[in-house]
Amino acid sequence: MNRLLIRTAALGAVLWLCGIGRPIAAQDADILGEWDVSVSTPQSQATSAPMVLKKEGDKIVGTFSSPQGDQPVEADVKNNAVTIWFSVRTQSGPVSITMKGTAEDGVMKGTLDLGDQGQGRWLAKRPAAASAIQAADTRLDVTGTWTFQVESSAGSGTPTMTFKQDGEKLSGHYSGQLGEAPLAGTVKGTAIEFTIDISLEGNTIHIVYAGAVEKDALKGTVKFGDLGEGTFTAKKKS
Repeated sequence: MNRLLIRTAALGAVLWLCGIGRPIAAQDADILGEWDVSVSTPQSQATSAPMVLKKEGDKIVGTFSSPQGDQPVEADVKNNAVTIWFSVRTQSGPVSITMKGTAEDGVMKGTLDLGDQGQGRWLAKRPAAASAIQAADTRLDVTGTWTFQVESSAGSGTPTMTFKQDGEKLSGHYSGQLGEAPLAGTVKGTAIEFTIDISLEGNTIHIVYAGAVEKDALKGTVKFGDLGEGTFTAKKKS
């Protein structure tokens, strides 16, 4: 019984030190930039037009270049759920259009609501040239020392990670409340993932960090084996 109480207390200490317990916040899909949009309705043949989305304060706005001219648009994204709305001028007056769908792997698609004019479907893809530029811009190097902040309802932790990146391969060292340990992982585009194995009272805890690189900052989720999960942010020191 005493051994069980000691083990429970030890696991509780890990939860507190590492900041485990807060539900993971899903990452919103990246819908900013250029898109080629195809629209089809039962009443007409499929048409294509470019659309550009950008961040303006807390809003996502942009321009949809329809056959009726450039139309200002607004958009919203939650996880991978996307809503885009705008108005088109017609001979019978403006028509409000709402595009709802999902964004995944550089593609958006869904249903089109034309109000009294009916419904249709839409598909948006990244232009080839824009995709090439975007890919070049995402070849990031995280080599250096990073200060992490791990958060959860159970507490917080502030480990330090030293990274060495070679292409997509990532290696380095963890230093924190749980001691010292090597780490290994990958950096693919803006996506980073690495693992650390920590030994605690004869047990190995397999820790997985997964998130996104944003210039000199990182953010994402962390899983501490079977013990729990949390979220993290990090800033580069050198």
